[in-house]
Amino acid sequence: MTPAETLSVCAQNNALWCDAVLSKAGATTRFNNDYWVAEGKQLPLYPNLVTLNNKSGPELISALKALPPGAAVKDSFDCLELKHRGFEKLFSGRWLFRPAQSSKKPPVSSDWQKVMTLDALAKWLPAWNDNETLRQVLSPKLLKSATVDFAMIMDGETIKAGCTFNQGPKCDGKNLIGLSNIFYRKKWLYGALRSLLQPYSHHPVCTHESDETLLPVYRQSGFQDCGKLAIWVKNKSQES
Repeated sequence: MTPAETLSVCAQNNALWCDAVLSKAGATTRFNNDYWVAEGKQLPLYPNLVTLNNKSGPELISALKALPPGAAVKDSFDCLELKHRGFEKLFSGRWLFRPAQSSKKPPVSSDWQKVMTLDALAKWLPAWNDNETLRQVLSPKLLKSATVDFAMIMDGETIKAGCTFNQGPKCDGKNLIGLSNIFYRKKWLYGALRSLLQPYSHHPVCTHESDETLLPVYRQSGFQDCGKLAIWVKNKSQES
């Protein structure tokens, strides 16, 4: 794939993940050629609009105007200037892409587990985040999604790393796997990445990162920088 195609599928994958989270939380969501948008619900950590290309047509402008104050926008190509439309730029990040590392599905180690039950999710959530409000963002309904997995690495009865995965779109004939919400023991990111991604070494994987100090660890794990993104939030004051 070309760099532009790689960036495009990363944006599509992330929009699919946001769609799963927001729709399970009760939002009305829809896709069009230029963006994905969620209406009727706002969640911490998640945008209400994700751009799917670097165009800024009238439909996108209309969708931006319709967003309520406090709603976030993921500018997947870091190409929009939204300050004059009443938005504030919060931060930038980098898309990271790892091609498939093997042609066949590898065996899964015994300490890699998929969260399958509400009881297991109740243990995963506080391991991921100690903020109870943020833990409520990820609905238990996601466990029933065929395209979403909650994963964890166990050390006896202790969760020492975890993340979420989502599937799609197709990339070189295989589902692109999106990696998000990764957590791990202090200074164990490289080991966590390697262990969590083991079952998906035969798939391409994408993620994004805003902490520049962590990028070398992702690169050691086979990820390549493939573009920049930006997060904007709509001001509570009226648009100018």
